[in-house]
Amino acid sequence: MPEVDLNSKLAELLTNHGVNVTAEEEFIDAHLPFPVKFKARAIYQELNNYISSQLDVMAITPDGTRILESFGDFGNDIDAAISRNLVNFSMSDLHVLLAAFGATDEDMLEQITIENWEINNTQWIAYIGNLVPKTNITVPDLRPPDEFFNAITTSIFSRPLSSNLHWFRGYYLQHDNKITAKEFIMDNEDITTSNSLFSSLPVIPYSGFYSCRNFIILRRQLK
Repeated sequence: MPEVDLNSKLAELLTNHGVNVTAEEEFIDAHLPFPVKFKARAIYQELNNYISSQLDVMAITPDGTRILESFGDFGNDIDAAISRNLVNFSMSDLHVLLAAFGATDEDMLEQITIENWEINNTQWIAYIGNLVPKTNITVPDLRPPDEFFNAITTSIFSRPLSSNLHWFRGYYLQHDNKITAKEFIMDNEDITTSNSLFSSLPVIPYSGFYSCRNFIILRRQLK
């Protein structure tokens, strides 16, 4: 599939959030208290009368740890599709990533939740993104079931956490009163099938397209 380099778009997003950046040949250096490099691209294809696109964002820490996130969307043309991809990334992951790597802008921090968690006798700072829904029809007060976020947090608390940094993505999709996709990712690994909580999510009584996404980063509190 065709590919579009979106480093310049991502650099613009970071700059608009008060982050100084330096563009390299392949990556963007984000000058944060915890240094991190970013890379962004989109792949796309034409389906019927619209463009289906996928935004891939990679964050790399100095020790080589890689956070990989992808965002699918569509539009009447490639620019519209990519614009929707970037909005989805901004709403879902951007503020979590910036906060976890040390950004302190108050307006940005107000967009997420930061909590102290104790897991397996270890103290962690949890950077919790919003529940970000997508639907094809405007329905007042349409919210994901409480079981969705509960499944994410319960699963996190049950995992063996051995690194100083971990990240998680929860996602589910329902269409015409059926759950057609669900996903729980830890450190880029799909562990959905090992989590019985994700196999029993209730269906919202709504006969349209509805999905929800959540992104969380844990950083170990070092003594």
